Amino acid sequence: MQGKQEYPDWFLWLWEKWYVLFLLLGALTLIFIGSAVYLDNRFSQVQNQLEYVPPRSYQPPDLKKYQADKADLEKLTRRQSLYVPCYSHIYYHGGAPLLLETTLSIRNIDREQPVFITAINYHDTDGKLVKTYLDQPVSLTPFQTLEFLVEEKDSTGGSGANFLVSWAGDESVNQPQVETVMIGTSGPRAIAFSRSATVISTGEN
Repeated sequence: MQGKQEYPDWFLWLWEKWYVLFLLLGALTLIFIGSAVYLDNRFSQVQNQLEYVPPRSYQPPDLKKYQADKADLEKLTRRQSLYVPCYSHIYYHGGAPLLLETTLSIRNIDREQPVFITAINYHDTDGKLVKTYLDQPVSLTPFQTLEFLVEEKDSTGGSGANFLVSWAGDESVNQPQVETVMIGTSGPRAIAFSRSATVISTGEN
């Protein structure tokens, strides 16, 4: 008769304490899943950091880079002047002024031809000229944008401030998209809105 097979003590202990083995395997499974989720989140965060490029702070445009060729200007047949409303402040709480920061955005929306900006003048509420932004005409290539900032601390324009933008181009070129974007804050609240340009004259320099 064959003798009774003997098993190691550790095997017998696990056989009697099977629930310990079950708990151990469960804990290892949870640790594995948790580690996988953590590493996946870390990889996603690193990937997002590598892909994210923070926007640069505003810098006044270097107008020399946009300088227009005078020979090209003389050939142009289409000219317009655009009125663009903006606000260095608005009123709230019974007439208290809320200071705003304004961005003037001039966009060439023509896919093939340049547009030429011949004048950008900033006027206050009384219509007086506050600032002239161009000393000479500049050119915008297709889909190029030119921006100017009136800071919040500059309240010279008042609630009825405006820009007068004059441009020129070939007869078939699209009118540039010109608008102002205003933003201001008061405590935890913020306000932002935009205004588009209106054509006030055509065929003038």
